[in-house]
Amino acid sequence: MTSTADRLKFAGFTLLIALAVALAYTTLHEGGHALADLAFGGRISEFNVNFFNLGAHVNIDGGFSRSQNAVINVSGAGLPLLAWLVLILALPKKGSPLVQWMKFITTAGTLCSLLAWVIIPFLYLKNSAPAGDDVTKFIANSGLPPLVVAFGALALFAGGWLLFALRFGGMRTALRVLFTGDGKPVPAWRWALAGVVVVAALAGAGMLVTSTLGSDPTQPPKGYDLAATVDLSGRDVQAETIAWFNLAEAGDAAIFLRVTGIDTRYIDVTLVPPQGDPLLLLHGEDFSSEASVCQYQDRLPAGEYIIALTSQKSPGILKVYFRLP
Repeated sequence: MTSTADRLKFAGFTLLIALAVALAYTTLHEGGHALADLAFGGRISEFNVNFFNLGAHVNIDGGFSRSQNAVINVSGAGLPLLAWLVLILALPKKGSPLVQWMKFITTAGTLCSLLAWVIIPFLYLKNSAPAGDDVTKFIANSGLPPLVVAFGALALFAGGWLLFALRFGGMRTALRVLFTGDGKPVPAWRWALAGVVVVAALAGAGMLVTSTLGSDPTQPPKGYDLAATVDLSGRDVQAETIAWFNLAEAGDAAIFLRVTGIDTRYIDVTLVPPQGDPLLLLHGEDFSSEASVCQYQDRLPAGEYIIALTSQKSPGILKVYFRLP
């Protein structure tokens, strides 16, 4: 029978493993962004991996094309996934209970991070995706259909768990080893430990859902200022400047577009940077909507930026909001 001291020791080691995995994942996530930036000739101005206050980030300076930005966006998830793959293949199938728990926690932490890449594309289709998230920016920069991104991430998620099970000799064997270690019935204290982990995960997911659904997605979040209001019914417009902003130094900038009462054959809203390719913020063909929004956020180099509009005469009002550093 397992003593109380052994239970506490096992729980303590499990907690330490979880914290180590969280720190390693955060470092690799931000490191992935940083390495991609350096590969494209950019510069790292700040590298912060403080995940305790959810403030981990890397500040990137440089002028990049849309495809390069897409690679930078996805590298945050890509490097931890690559590191996990090497680890899971390198570790032996059999080992001590703590080694097996390390494999499980590392797998769960890494693969569950892919769920954001499954869920956020659906929010993107509803114009309610978080503007500053890597997934949102990747879809905007890559031009890939959101559903392709979602089902691609789901395939990686399922394939990762399949590989995990194979490295254990099957999922049934994995569960038996993780929870009993010797084939005996699962001790109540291990069920309690697993329950705490599940409750914590559900509570975090609930807070995220509440935060996402608690706001009106058709209105700009707090901190945005109205920069322009355009009546689309006046005339046809071709690459006309409707708003602009200037950054004296590199910083995080966000753009929020809101279109109401629109019914047009064609509309494009583009962000024109001081250097590099223009970024398409909003595109529609045979586009009709009572209220539709588009969000974009990224760390931009210093310089003057222009919001350009191309559209055919139609009903509707376009509003442009900025949140500048």
